[in-house]
Amino acid sequence: MEDYWKAVQNTKEKFEITDHSPKRFSFRLGGEIPTVLFKESLNHEVFWFCQKYIDKYHTNYPYPRFKEDIRSHLTDLYGDPAQNFLSGKLSFSCFSAWKEGNSSLLKLSFFLNEEEFFPYRWDYYDNKGQLFLTEEDETKNGKKDSFTYYSHSGCPKEITKDKNDFGAMDEWWYFKNCQLVRIEHDANENGFRERICHYENGKESYCEGVGEKEEREAVQLENNQKFQEALKAYRKSLKEYKKEVSNGTSRTCSLLKKIANIEYNERDFVSFTKTLDEFFSYRACESDSLDVLIYKSYYYLYVLGDYKTAKDSYQKTAEIYRKTHGEISPEILLNLAYSHFMDKDPVSCLASLDKLNSRRLTAYPRFFLFYYRGSCELNLGRWDEAYTNLKRAQILGGEREFLPVVYYKLARAAFATKRDQEGNLWTHQALLYDFDLMDKMNADPLFETFFESPNGKSHKRKYYLNKQKKQ
Repeated sequence: MEDYWKAVQNTKEKFEITDHSPKRFSFRLGGEIPTVLFKESLNHEVFWFCQKYIDKYHTNYPYPRFKEDIRSHLTDLYGDPAQNFLSGKLSFSCFSAWKEGNSSLLKLSFFLNEEEFFPYRWDYYDNKGQLFLTEEDETKNGKKDSFTYYSHSGCPKEITKDKNDFGAMDEWWYFKNCQLVRIEHDANENGFRERICHYENGKESYCEGVGEKEEREAVQLENNQKFQEALKAYRKSLKEYKKEVSNGTSRTCSLLKKIANIEYNERDFVSFTKTLDEFFSYRACESDSLDVLIYKSYYYLYVLGDYKTAKDSYQKTAEIYRKTHGEISPEILLNLAYSHFMDKDPVSCLASLDKLNSRRLTAYPRFFLFYYRGSCELNLGRWDEAYTNLKRAQILGGEREFLPVVYYKLARAAFATKRDQEGNLWTHQALLYDFDLMDKMNADPLFETFFESPNGKSHKRKYYLNKQKKQ
């Protein structure tokens, strides 16, 4: 929780909000800083930051001042922000004071960007508690780019967006009876709606406009598993669209994603790499890049074995996922940790894993959390910590192919911490699963006492006899 405490203090500095809270939390006696940081302390910080922020930047909205109103806000509106942080949700909401019939209400949402919180959504309610307008910074770049207007029934009636970040509206969403019926696009802002998509029951039914005919053909071919023909149709659609809209737009990104998806699945990695380069050359694609980044990261990590590029790619993927979803992705962080580990950077590996809460994970990812943590600690010579985490991984199980390596690493940690009896047991288990680990063990000084024992000598004889027979 210390990191979130620091982030709140940094946010106060960012928005020039002053109070008597410590700027840096640390464990020490005396002074204003608590010796132990409780969830209630962090929740209190969030609440008072909200009140001071609203008082300074939204002066037309009151904030609760009396004990009864404060208690009501904390219970009914704020809940437990600290618990949300611990469970991986990296955002919180602020609320102005509100009493039915007397005042309107502002709900203001913040997200964690690096070491500070930033506002990204503003919900406005009338004096009856009815939501009538939402302003949003969808790209989280500091500019409001989406505006949702609501009917008296609380349903959205129209949304306008600035998707290309040029400062004018270029996308219009229309609703009927709470259902989305149409989205119109003017990506180059020339007054011509080059694309109009119609919706039924919340799902896109068909689109009209530049390159749409070719894209429909491509989708049909892809559904029929005619992938090479589908690629040609998608590329033709993209070419037609770029004639009308030369700057990169969300549709440019969408078509490139579909092209990259087929190229990746067809293992045409040369074309796949070129498509990725074009995709990332457009600024508009950054907010739509999560799926493509996951492809790219996986490709560099598991196909090419380019661990440096993979970890840079996974780092960016993790940041965009956090911005998009307001929380961390265990799968992405585990792959990031693995790429650090394979790049022989155990310190960064552990830093990535420290962001994960093991209680939030199911058994399968929890196995990898403890396995990677133990492996990185092993590389740093932190034998006791490595043994503890590898033992946790062994108890959880995991896929059979990982078990011999887990046993082998447990044996190394056990011998290094003078647990010779347990080291003998883990070595025996590792060799039962994978006799080929013998060469690594034989070259490792930590296994010297094992191979001097009768059991170790017996394993050695069997291994070399089997090796001679195979030869």
